[in-house]
Amino acid sequence: MTSPISGFGSMVYAVDLRLFNAIHSPVPPSPAMLHVARVLADGPLILTALLLGWMLMVPRQSMRLIALKASGAAAAALLANLIIGLVWDRARPFVAGVGQAWVSHAATGSFPSDHLTVQWVVAGILLLNQCSRPWGIGIALLGLPMAWARIYLGVHYPGDMLGALGMGGLAMLSGWLWFRRSVTSAIAPLPSQG
Repeated sequence: MTSPISGFGSMVYAVDLRLFNAIHSPVPPSPAMLHVARVLADGPLILTALLLGWMLMVPRQSMRLIALKASGAAAAALLANLIIGLVWDRARPFVAGVGQAWVSHAATGSFPSDHLTVQWVVAGILLLNQCSRPWGIGIALLGLPMAWARIYLGVHYPGDMLGALGMGGLAMLSGWLWFRRSVTSAIAPLPSQG
């Protein structure tokens, strides 16, 4: 008799595999399509890194602070991904034999996607501040074609992308709670000494 948890896990994997097969190209893509997918797989993260670099050089102190928070949150999320990978080393689709990798990629664990984790963690932190919110929306939206491309190229499952979205949401919630706590403690009345 199987446990309900293992049965649920099998069902989730079956849905993940079905979605993967719907997105992943089972035949070699044309050179033009391969180029587009490669640009979408890595390009948004390059743009995000350039944006953070620009924010660090802007004379406004608040923009530099936001960029530092976003970079720190992304580094923390990558550390969390590393720990998740040690606990659950999910084989990439091309390693598991369910798809072909149309780009060269190391056979490291696939869950959650590091590329998309950084993209959506940075977006989440930028969304918390009104000054950087438009950038955060743009970065979050650029994560969608990145997710599609990494599945299409055969290096990730859709579930890996949902894991990255979860990490982004967790970073945003943590940032919001930290900001809320620091603001509350800054305006809290001093104890009377009387």
